[in-house]
Amino acid sequence: MRFLLALLAILVASPAAAQLVVPLTSSDGRVACTQGMTGIGRPAAWEAVADREAIGGWALAETAADPSDLRFPLCVSEQAVTRDIDATLRFKPVSGTRAQAAGLIFRALSANDYYVVRADALDNTVRLYRMDGGKRSQLAAKEAPVTAGKWHTLQVVAVADRFEVSLDGKKLFDATDRSLLQPGAIGVWSQADSVTHFGPLLVSPPPAR
Repeated sequence: MRFLLALLAILVASPAAAQLVVPLTSSDGRVACTQGMTGIGRPAAWEAVADREAIGGWALAETAADPSDLRFPLCVSEQAVTRDIDATLRFKPVSGTRAQAAGLIFRALSANDYYVVRADALDNTVRLYRMDGGKRSQLAAKEAPVTAGKWHTLQVVAVADRFEVSLDGKKLFDATDRSLLQPGAIGVWSQADSVTHFGPLLVSPPPAR
């Protein structure tokens, strides 16, 4: 596992690199990312959960079910560190009263310093946030159908200060921000009492323009 993630960090920087998989769970049903949290509430409780529709039969889920609004559990692959990236996350919202969210974190320097693009099945929106010092600011947003109980794909292409966000293969919006230009870790993000099944992250260099 460590070798795979270290290799990913090297290959993502290469224009010739093919798409690679960053697993969030192991083949024997263990969590394969580093747990953390932004905000308040119960500590993050990430678990590998059986899901027949998930690749390999296992999905990652945050299971504490704490409805605190400013609670953002995360799980990152710290050995896959990069700045410019084309990343796709497969996810399935399952339940949640305050949110049914799935987030893809990138350029994470800490649990309080990163970008995240998130989709929510309760309000049917996709939003791009900058988390800076634990404070969240919205950079862009668009309404889009996000159905609970259905697998979706969330994609972000990040190059320097430019970001392109897509859901289920359809481009939603572009955004720009220059506040975090350093390489950082990638991972997944949840909100409040969301229970969402996460598949592996697919990562490749951004397409040449």
